[in-house]
Amino acid sequence: MNTLVLDSPVRPARADARRGIPAGRPQPWLHPPESMAGTPYYDDELDMAQSTAHMHTILFLGALLNLVAKAADLRMVSDNAGWYWLPEAGEQRALYPDYALTANASVAWLTAPELVLALEVVSTASSAKAEKDTVTMRDRNAAHGVREFVLIYPEPDDARAVAWHRDEERTGRYQVVPPSANGRYRSVAVPGLEIEVLPEAEWTLGRKVRVWFQGQELRDSETEARLREAAEQHAAQERAAKEQEQARADRERAAKEQERVAKEQAAQRAARLAERLRALGIDPDTV
Repeated sequence: MNTLVLDSPVRPARADARRGIPAGRPQPWLHPPESMAGTPYYDDELDMAQSTAHMHTILFLGALLNLVAKAADLRMVSDNAGWYWLPEAGEQRALYPDYALTANASVAWLTAPELVLALEVVSTASSAKAEKDTVTMRDRNAAHGVREFVLIYPEPDDARAVAWHRDEERTGRYQVVPPSANGRYRSVAVPGLEIEVLPEAEWTLGRKVRVWFQGQELRDSETEARLREAAEQHAAQERAAKEQEQARADRERAAKEQERVAKEQAAQRAARLAERLRALGIDPDTV
């Protein structure tokens, strides 16, 4: 996406602005049409496109977070322009979070302080892009008061998965927070939202986490299809096991019946033989 620069002056910060907040405040100017020109998730500054893992993560995670946004009455921002004040440049610019949530009803007028949560999918193929995702965007969001900032590491061979940052005391600086006792990262900016890292053996391209909202796991169509197929396979295995058990029980009953019939026939033969011996004047018990 193209980076936009706003020439119009911005309002100065309030006198009681928090330490660490930039000297300027981004104005909610309408984003012109060219703000969405260019290739989605393409970094013009570094001349770098997204990786395949990055794309899969955005598609998978974005679809689930969209459900959260709808349920929480928030708006989704994904590679949409948002105005940030850059103190080192002395101007405000439109930057493009990979994914963010806002209560602003119109993302066309969006400024960074209106974001409640921002998320970056880390591009690790380039050290410069990784630093931009993990350091530059972290610091810019912290300085603008974005309560939570989340990093997702999408590559399956990367031992990292999630880094969750939160400005607990509203100081303009983030602290890295650990998952809660149930192993999930719990959002305070979006109550009910939790992200859980999957066991490493289950990591696939762009899929290293589960998303929960209000205690319910959210699933995309691919996950639903996979779980449905697994459930069907499990049910088929259970049916097959029951059928095998029934067949074994039937065989045991048949064997017992055959044994009973054989004993009965042997007893009948013995009785007939005894009858003939007695007819010949022979005591069968002495034979």
